[in-house]
Amino acid sequence: MIAESKRLTRVVILFMLLIFPVSAAAAKHVVVIDPGHGGSDIGVTLSRSVHEKDVTLAVARLVRENLSRVNNIKIRLTRLDDRDVSTTNRKKLEEKSNADLFISLHVNAGFGLNAKGYEIYYPVSDIPSAKKSSSGEILKDMNQTKYLNSCVRFAQIVQNNMGRVLPREGRGLINAPVLVLQSMEAPAVLLEIGFATNIKNKNKLKDKKFQKVVADALTKSIKEYFSTGEAS
Repeated sequence: MIAESKRLTRVVILFMLLIFPVSAAAAKHVVVIDPGHGGSDIGVTLSRSVHEKDVTLAVARLVRENLSRVNNIKIRLTRLDDRDVSTTNRKKLEEKSNADLFISLHVNAGFGLNAKGYEIYYPVSDIPSAKKSSSGEILKDMNQTKYLNSCVRFAQIVQNNMGRVLPREGRGLINAPVLVLQSMEAPAVLLEIGFATNIKNKNKLKDKKFQKVVADALTKSIKEYFSTGEAS
C-alpha cells in the first residue's frame, strides 16, 4: 500500500511538471564581464595611481556584487584582480562558461581633448557577404543574423541606460572587428565608458560614486536583456 502510494505520488509530480513546467525565469543565465587590461597592461592612464585597468575592474566587481543575490543570473569575471590575461584566455572563459552574454569594459582616449562620452561596439559578421548557394550556408547566415540582432539589442539597452549616466554624450553603436568580440558564442559588446583624455570624463572615471552609477546602469541593462524573454 505504501509502495503504491509512493508510485502514485511520483506520477502526480511528473504530471504537474509536464502541465506546469518550471518557469524560464528560474534558468541560470551566465554573464561574462571582461575588465579590460590588467597586470602589466595598464591601459590608458588617468593619474599616477589610477589606470584604465583599475576602473574596468572596479566597475566589473560592482556589477557582480549588484547581481550576487539575483538567483537566475550568474556573473563571471575574466580576471578577479590585477593580473595579465590574454585575449585568447578571455575568450576561452566565455566558451567554457557557456555564457549567455559577454561584456568587455574599457576606457577611451584620443580624438582630441574635446572628445567625450561612451561608445558601444558590437561584432561584425564572420560570414562573407557573397551570395549563399547551399542550404547550410543559408542556415549559417540566418543564425549569424539572429546572433548579431541579439548583440545589437543588448547594445541598445546599454545605450539607453548609459544615456542617463552621461546625458548627451553617447557616441553611438559601432559595428567593428574588435578582436575580443570576434568569434564569440554569446552575444557580445564592448563598452568604452568615457575618455581619459577629457578632463571632465577623467575626473568622473576616477570617482567611485561614478563607477557605481555605471555599474548600476550595466546591472539594469543585463536584467532588462534577460527579462524580455528573447535572450538566447
